[in-house]
Amino acid sequence: MPPIMRRPVSFSLYFFPTLLCSIAIYACSARQLEYTLVEDHDGNVAIPLKEVNNGDVHFYTYKHNGTNINFLVRMDGNGSLHTHFDACFTCFKFKKGYTVEGTEIICRECRTKFPLKEQRWINIGGCVPIDLGSEIIGDALVIKKEKIIKGEHFFK
Repeated sequence: MPPIMRRPVSFSLYFFPTLLCSIAIYACSARQLEYTLVEDHDGNVAIPLKEVNNGDVHFYTYKHNGTNINFLVRMDGNGSLHTHFDACFTCFKFKKGYTVEGTEIICRECRTKFPLKEQRWINIGGCVPIDLGSEIIGDALVIKKEKIIKGEHFFK
């Protein structure tokens, strides 16, 4: 009986499925988002009003100890500015934050929607952007560095 001939196993037969699996895992892992970077000066982050006083939602990143702490600035229907962490108490662990679609801000994880014109957002099932707090000083929206750093655990 002649010996059984075996075809050599192609390297790509094992390599490519492993590669594809690795890419899928990396793509689905929670990575820190990064927006316009801001820095503090004398313990405060100051954002020029002319940059945020246009009715749009603006996303920012403050870096602390290698962590991107993300927050947003929005204007309500009355023209008042509000600052919030780009996270909520329920969905922060997924590190997806919020996105803007039309006249609403929407959680990227649970898809809860909040009208941008509302002065205060109602907590729906734990999902609501977490208030950051800020004040207008002169021609800038000012956020204390210590307030931003207190939210670091939402982004680790």
